[in-house]
Amino acid sequence: MFQTQSSVRWALTLISYATFLGCQTIRPSNGLLEQQTVNAGISSEQLRIILDDLVLEFSSELEQAADRIIAANESQRVHKNALLWKTNGIASGFQACSRRDSLGSYFDLWILNKQSLELFRRPADPPLFGDSQAIAIAACERIESSMIEVLNAIGDELPIKEEFARQFANDFPIDNLYFNRASMTAHYTKYLDEIEAGKRELLEVVGDLDEQLDRMQKLSSMYAEFLPKQARWNAELMVLETLQSEAFTTPIRDMSLAADGVVRIADTTQALPKLVEREGKFLHDAISEQRELTLLAIDRMRTETVDQLQSERVAVMADLQDERNAVLQAIQRERIAVTKDMTNFGSQSLEQIDRSVDAKIVTAGDQGRLLIDHAFMRSVQVLAVLLPLACLLLYVLKRQKTDYQERNEEVVEVVRREDTSETHFPRRAA
Repeated sequence: MFQTQSSVRWALTLISYATFLGCQTIRPSNGLLEQQTVNAGISSEQLRIILDDLVLEFSSELEQAADRIIAANESQRVHKNALLWKTNGIASGFQACSRRDSLGSYFDLWILNKQSLELFRRPADPPLFGDSQAIAIAACERIESSMIEVLNAIGDELPIKEEFARQFANDFPIDNLYFNRASMTAHYTKYLDEIEAGKRELLEVVGDLDEQLDRMQKLSSMYAEFLPKQARWNAELMVLETLQSEAFTTPIRDMSLAADGVVRIADTTQALPKLVEREGKFLHDAISEQRELTLLAIDRMRTETVDQLQSERVAVMADLQDERNAVLQAIQRERIAVTKDMTNFGSQSLEQIDRSVDAKIVTAGDQGRLLIDHAFMRSVQVLAVLLPLACLLLYVLKRQKTDYQERNEEVVEVVRREDTSETHFPRRAA
């Protein structure tokens, strides 16, 4: 009996332990940061939270520096370069932070800042921002300080350091303010040999799915705050390009020539007072005629200029509307593509889960059969031990019963003999 209860307890213990191990297969996902160093100062999730603040700091530094450059310069070329810098730089920063792993996003954002810093430090004639080139360099250096602080927070055990970002930025620099950058992983994997991607459980992929969706939604919400500014900056760029076009500058130049002619006529009239007095009537008629012709020419040129300005304004507004519609359509397509990719990813992950669960069920069934066979063998062994004991106990009980009957017979015989003795020899009365 005791052996049977012990076997049952062991079986329940094994089943509970197997259930516990099954529950442990769904665990929080670890990023490259946990895979590369055990004693990191921060986790991948904490690094993702820091990156959200870093990309906002990066965007704010670019916007403020570009606004200071625009305020300090009157050159349209400098204005255009500043608008290009903050428009394309902020978009590239959010694109760098959209990587799945927080450590990859951190180094991609750092490489972007180093590429920008090298572009501004590179000698150019004329400089991109004229006399305000130092403002852009100072903004990038402040971002560099923030990046180094984050690296110090991670710790010294990380195999990749600042040298990795510096080397990649030197090998693949950017040449203009449109930020056409080389991919960090698509074609240049030799720079990532020090990083070994860890294997991930199938159930871990599903555990990470909701987290990735939340991260993407949060990053999209932060970037949506810059979309109105992006549209306004693109409109300013379009206006600058329109003002530099030949169709707009020609009427302005003709109007300036007419104004110069009027000024010369006035100067001539003031320089010849005696001639005006002698030939008063003749000059008065001539001047009146010239004045009327001049006013007519000015009025005609003013009308033509206003019409051209109106046409240009209508064209600019139409271009702005087309650009806005194109941006909204592109955002819609990107959202649909991301949703479709996430749906496909979720379907594949669920299929992998089904296969994994089926395999676990088959394994559990095999282990259950083995446990049943083991329990049966243990039961047979227990019965093999208990049967001799039972036979021995029955023999002992039978022997005790026989002895007890013999003693009872002896007692009965003794009592009978005593009764017989009393019959032959009656007891004396008291």
